[in-house]
Amino acid sequence: MAATTQTYDSRGRETKPIQWWSRLELVGIYIFILAIVIFDLLPFAWLISSSFGVKPENTSGLFFYIPTEWTLENFNKAFDPAKGNVLKAMLNSLITVGGAVLIAVVVCSLAGYTLSRLRFRGRSAVMYAVLLLQVIPATATILPLYLVMRDLKLLNTLQGVALGLATFQVPFMLWMIKGFFDAVPMELEESAWLDGASRLQALFRIVMPMALPGLGAATVLAFNGAWGHFFLPLIMLSDPEKMLLPQALFRSLLNYTVIDYGMMNAISMIYALPSLLFFFFARKYLLRGTMAGALAGQ
Repeated sequence: MAATTQTYDSRGRETKPIQWWSRLELVGIYIFILAIVIFDLLPFAWLISSSFGVKPENTSGLFFYIPTEWTLENFNKAFDPAKGNVLKAMLNSLITVGGAVLIAVVVCSLAGYTLSRLRFRGRSAVMYAVLLLQVIPATATILPLYLVMRDLKLLNTLQGVALGLATFQVPFMLWMIKGFFDAVPMELEESAWLDGASRLQALFRIVMPMALPGLGAATVLAFNGAWGHFFLPLIMLSDPEKMLLPQALFRSLLNYTVIDYGMMNAISMIYALPSLLFFFFARKYLLRGTMAGALAGQ
């Protein structure tokens, strides 16, 4: 006879008995979830252990280990101009990615408002052409973009990298911002026009404040997308003094016969910090933008 357990709800009413195979199924689900959590968190545990810890003797730095003591020596080497040179790369990354996000937000706000409010011949073709750009892999357009930057004399410049990163963020941001502009009632703009406001004034005083959660969410996603881009800066930059953080991390892997995993993981933590901080301070816009988009989709 199968073993059963009699249970009662909060009102004292008898509920259906739980069979032993139901318990076994529940245990299996929890074991599966725990395995996924460990699989996801173990690389981060190794990252922290290797960055802040001293490796035990006769232990490979390639694997997870329990540090013998904690230290900041790996971060000192990461900031050393002769080794990691992270400070210069961090400054280059912030300037380049910040400029790319600013360009993308301005362009997509104006273009998104135009596609949302104006009706003109070829509007649908333009929208689907932008969507097609989002589908095409970024690596497939690197060579044409490289040739354009060469003709514009923007190779090996941070301005050229910022412009290139902005072009990769525009298609997704344009569709996202247009969707939030669509959710703003047209009657509010018409009221502003009756009071003497122009279209541009209505955009900045009425539409953009109401679509601020969507703009914030698009900015967060654009920043993370540009911050994690590796291939474009690698192709366009040849001066070591202009390298961004991904390239600094890549070169630290190539410049030594014996890889210093502690210094590499310290650089990795520094590389991840701005993105985490940006998400932390802008998370309310991301959450509000997501919920507003979901409601607008209804």
